[in-house]
Amino acid sequence: MLNIIIADAELELVPKELWSFPDAVSYSKRRTKKLSEVLLDSNYMHRAIESVFPGESTRRGRPDIIHTLLLSCQESILNKAGMLRIFVHTRDNKVIIVNWQTRIPRSFNRFAGLIEDLFNKKIIQNNDLILLEMIDSTIREFIASRGLRNIRIFSPDDRISSISDAVGSQDETTLIIGGFSEGKFRSNLNGLGNRYSIYPEELTIWTVAMEAICTYERLHKVVT
Repeated sequence: MLNIIIADAELELVPKELWSFPDAVSYSKRRTKKLSEVLLDSNYMHRAIESVFPGESTRRGRPDIIHTLLLSCQESILNKAGMLRIFVHTRDNKVIIVNWQTRIPRSFNRFAGLIEDLFNKKIIQNNDLILLEMIDSTIREFIASRGLRNIRIFSPDDRISSISDAVGSQDETTLIIGGFSEGKFRSNLNGLGNRYSIYPEELTIWTVAMEAICTYERLHKVVT
């Protein structure tokens, strides 16, 4: 089993500090939702984010990153074999538990609506099958509560290792990958596990995830 924790993902509802900004108000009207129910999206609220949170407008409000990641991971061969689990930890210490059977909407607008519903309801289900669940938890608390083992942290600042060494050969592996477009982890990950860098330049999180997934598939002969 390969567990992937996306850490400090920039997935959040519009903060109260931005509710008075015209671009945020305009976006919520187009979505016909209250601002308190809308995902923060820097594509539409860049100026508002930069005004209130200087220097963070290129990092915060990037739900598109998580959308692309989940589309890739959920469609992977490893996931189809039932051997992949994805957990998305957000900057506000919420963890989204993604059922391996969940089909992620290909349309970003539909995905945004789904995640907005999740923030409100905490659970998205189809009949008795829970597709997405949101709980309050730090990364450390979540790892401890789930008994996750063999923690490996992917960080571009560390010594370059081969992707095979980074993923390892253990049957159960838990990888932590940053869920942001730039910058460093906000959460304190010290002591959780060894750190690995797999390329001399920063990569998108879906590229890192898919490299890890494909390597795990080969190492464990899920594919030949």
